[in-house]
Amino acid sequence: MSDIEVETTAEEGYKAESTVGDHEVTVDAGGADAPSPVEMLVTSYTSCFLAAFRMAAKRNGVREVGRIDVDAVAEQSDDGLEGISFTLSVEAELDDPQEVLDAAEDYCHVNNSLEPSLRADVTLEDGAF
Repeated sequence: MSDIEVETTAEEGYKAESTVGDHEVTVDAGGADAPSPVEMLVTSYTSCFLAAFRMAAKRNGVREVGRIDVDAVAEQSDDGLEGISFTLSVEAELDDPQEVLDAAEDYCHVNNSLEPSLRADVTLEDGAF
């Protein structure tokens, strides 16, 4: 896997423009003009977890997972994140949902980058759509 290179600039205030590879991302620590850094962290986590779940399902023999929705709630205090929970709704009906969920937790790079106390508490609803 390659290293990640990011260039970030702020002309004034708390709004920052970043270049990640060929992508432009705006983050606003004040949260007025773009998502805050913590909101982006939770967004990155849900996106990574969704992809990891799809991969885990396929490796567990599910040919087509179909639609996946992740609804996240993150509890935040003045000191930072206190906890994160996901409700993962999956179109496919799974033979062993817990096995797929456990594998997704192992595959998700964001999950593995967080302190164990900040890893999401995940509720899974299969056959959801």
